[in-house]
Amino acid sequence: MSLTQVLRRRPEPPRQEPGTAHLRRPRLTTGVRVHPPVADGEPWVMQRGEHQYFRIGADLARLARALDGTGDAESLAARLGPPWSAAAVRQAVTTLDRAHLLAPAVLAPGRHRRIRRWKYVPPLTFQLAVVRSGDAAARRINSLRLAPPRVLGWLVAALAAIGTAVLLARHAQVAHVLGSPVSMGTLGTVLAGVFVTTVAHEFGHACLLAHYGGRPGRMGVMLFYFSPAMFCDVSDSWRLNHLRRAKVSLAGIAVQAGVSGAAASAAGLVGRGTAGDTLLLFALVNAAAAVVNLVPFVKLDGYIALMSYLNRPNLRDAALGSLREGFVALLAKKPYRVKGPGWLPLFGLGCLLTPMVLVVRGLGQWLDALMSLGTFGAMLSSCVAGMLLLVAVKTVRGLLKSFRGNRPRPLRLALLAVLLAALALGSTQLRLSSSQVASYEVTPDGAVHLYVPSGAELQPVRPGDRVELQRAGMMLRRTLGTGTVGTAAARETSVPLGGLIPVTADNLRIRGKRYPLRLDHPLPPGRGSARLHARSMPLPRWAYERLLLPFAAPFH
Repeated sequence: MSLTQVLRRRPEPPRQEPGTAHLRRPRLTTGVRVHPPVADGEPWVMQRGEHQYFRIGADLARLARALDGTGDAESLAARLGPPWSAAAVRQAVTTLDRAHLLAPAVLAPGRHRRIRRWKYVPPLTFQLAVVRSGDAAARRINSLRLAPPRVLGWLVAALAAIGTAVLLARHAQVAHVLGSPVSMGTLGTVLAGVFVTTVAHEFGHACLLAHYGGRPGRMGVMLFYFSPAMFCDVSDSWRLNHLRRAKVSLAGIAVQAGVSGAAASAAGLVGRGTAGDTLLLFALVNAAAAVVNLVPFVKLDGYIALMSYLNRPNLRDAALGSLREGFVALLAKKPYRVKGPGWLPLFGLGCLLTPMVLVVRGLGQWLDALMSLGTFGAMLSSCVAGMLLLVAVKTVRGLLKSFRGNRPRPLRLALLAVLLAALALGSTQLRLSSSQVASYEVTPDGAVHLYVPSGAELQPVRPGDRVELQRAGMMLRRTLGTGTVGTAAARETSVPLGGLIPVTADNLRIRGKRYPLRLDHPLPPGRGSARLHARSMPLPRWAYERLLLPFAAPFH
C-alpha cells in the first residue's frame, strides 16, 4: 500500500499492541527526510537512507514534518487542521511505522549504523562508495561551470553523427582492428580510457540530476558480475517528473556516445597506425557499451529510462510477474487478466530471453579463450556456470511459488511435459561448433610448434589431429592455414599468452606443452591462434563440456 492511500481508507480504531508505545508521540527515525517538490506540480517525497523514496501528498508531508516526538494524535490533528482528525493521524502514523519511517521507543543496538562504504547488491555486485554524502556531491557538482544540458546534448549528437560517419567510411580499418591482436600497451591504453569514460558516464548522471535540483547519492567503484565498473546512486531522481528522470538515466549513455564519436573523429584525422588503431578500438568499445546500455530488457540505463518515462516503478519485476502469472493461469485453466498494459507479458518475455542471448553470445566469444588459461580459466568458467545455475534456481523457485493455490490441470501439465521433451530432443539437433584453444609458432628456420596450455585439455592431443591456424582479434578471426600434429611426444615448456588471447604478449607465459606441427601450406614466421579438436556437437554436449566440466575442474 502506498502512503498516499492512507487518506482514502476508513479510519480504524487504534489497537494497543506490544511495541506500539512509540506511536503515541511519534517522531521520524534517523536518516528520514521530507523533501518538498523540486518544481510546481511535482510530489512531496520522503527519503529513508540512501536510496529508498516514497512519494506522498502535501497533507501527509505536513504531518510527517510535524512528527517530532512531542505531540499525540489529538494535538497533531488540532495543529494541522483539516483534513486531519485524530483517527486519521493514528492511521497515517501506523502506515509510516510499517514503512519503518518512525523511530522505535528504544533503539535496537546497531539499527542506525553509520552508512558503510562496502555494499553487496544481489546477485553478484559489490560496491565501494567513494562519495557517500549526496549533499556534498551536489554542492561540488553545482560549483562546476558547465554548459547548459541542451547545448551539451547538441554537442553529443554532433559528435556521435560525425563518429558514425567516420566508422562507416573506414570500415576496412575497423575490420582490421577487430580482427587483429593488440599490444599490451594498446590494451592498457584502451582499458584506462574506458575507465575514465565510465567515471564520466556516472558524472553525467550526477551532473544532470544536480542541475534539476536533485542530490546524487553514493558514488564509487564496483564489481558488476566480476567486471570492474563505476556506479552513481541517482535514486533522488524520483523527486523529478518522469521526463526528467528519463533524461537523467540517459545522460551516461550520451556521455559514452559523445566520447565514442570524438575518438572516432580523432582516429579519422590520425589515419592508420598504432595511434589511429588505438583510437578506433577505444571508439568501438564505447559505442558497443552505449548500445548495450540502451537495451531495455536488462537492468541498465535504457531500462531505467524506459521505466522512468512510463512512470512505472519496478517495471521489469512486474513484467516477469505478469508473464509468470499468465503461464500459471494457462496451466491451471483459470481466467487471467493482465494487471497493467496488455504489452506487459511480452515485455516480460523480452526480459527473460535477452539476458540468455547476451550470456550465450558472450560465452561463444570468450569461453574458449577462458578455458585456454588453464586452471585460472577453468575457475572463471566455473563462476559463469555457477551464476547461470543461480539464475535457473531462482526462476524455478519463483515458478513453484506461483503454483501455490493454482494447481495445474493434469492434461495441460502432460502437454507441457511433451513440449519440454520435444524441445530437449530438438536441442540435440541444434549443433554448435567447439574447439580447444591453443597457439602456434613458425620459427625463422621453418620449424612449426603447437602450444597447448596445461589444464585446458578437453581431449588428449594425438598424432594426426587436425589444427586450424588463425589470426584472432577482439571480435573477429581469420583462418590462415591448416596443419596436422606430427607426434604425441610433447615437451613441457612455457606457452606465450599471445595467441591464446588476442594480445601480442610474448613475454607473458603460462605452463603448457609443445607439439611438432606439419603445415599443409607454408606460412611466414610468426605466432598466432590455433584451434584443434574442432567439431560440431549437439547443444547438450556443448553445455556439458563448456559449462559442467569447467565447473568441476577446480575441484579435481
